[in-house]
Amino acid sequence: MSVRTTSRTRRLAAMGAGAAALALLTTGCAQDASADGGAEPEHKSFALAGRALTVDSDDSRIDLVPGDGEEVRVTRWFSGRALLGSTPRAEWTVEGDALKLRVRCGGLVAHCDAKHRIEVPADTSVTLRTQDGTVTAKGFSAPLTLHGSDASLTVEEVSGPLDLRTTDGAITTRSVSSTRVRARTEDGSLVLGLVEAPDRIDAASKDGPVTVELPEAAYDVRTAVQDGQTNVSVLEDPASSRVVSVTAQDGNITVRPSG
Repeated sequence: MSVRTTSRTRRLAAMGAGAAALALLTTGCAQDASADGGAEPEHKSFALAGRALTVDSDDSRIDLVPGDGEEVRVTRWFSGRALLGSTPRAEWTVEGDALKLRVRCGGLVAHCDAKHRIEVPADTSVTLRTQDGTVTAKGFSAPLTLHGSDASLTVEEVSGPLDLRTTDGAITTRSVSSTRVRARTEDGSLVLGLVEAPDRIDAASKDGPVTVELPEAAYDVRTAVQDGQTNVSVLEDPASSRVVSVTAQDGNITVRPSG
């Protein structure tokens, strides 16, 4: 009996020591990405040689908006914390007309939070690719291409051609007057809200519902669904030059008048 009691006491002591060590790490040895935790915004500006910007991002929330100058202006908010290992950090680099945004989070029990606001000169087309983050874009008249992996995309008040794609996340557009819209999602809902009649819409979802809201006009609506229902309540005309093509593999399709 005494042997078993001693063994249990040693195990409890070891567990207590481990908990104490973890508490010490939590209270006294954590590493911050910066002295103030990244609360203050940082700024970066650069000139464009042409009228096209490419953005490559990961692990960050992105806000894209038109700017009032001739330079690309980037504002970054970043905070990071790790108990052990390398200190989290954020990086931004520019090569030509390409902006690369990276967030490095390593170590034990790491916390990272990053957000970037990118102001783009008017009439500049934007191509953005991101992984693991949300993207919002508002107010663009030039072509806009947003491709994401594990990312949700939200677009508002744009009038230029749209190319939207994500492999794991929702796609939502509001108050869009683009004549051409292409949107695809593999795992998430897809909602396209238009305020002007488009020439062409191509919308597809692999796993999620698709909703297309259109202003009053006649449309050549083409739908295909594998596992779901289809509801079309706009005026249909197979001879119309306005083509709306919607497909869904596993989800319902709704094409209705915009409210």
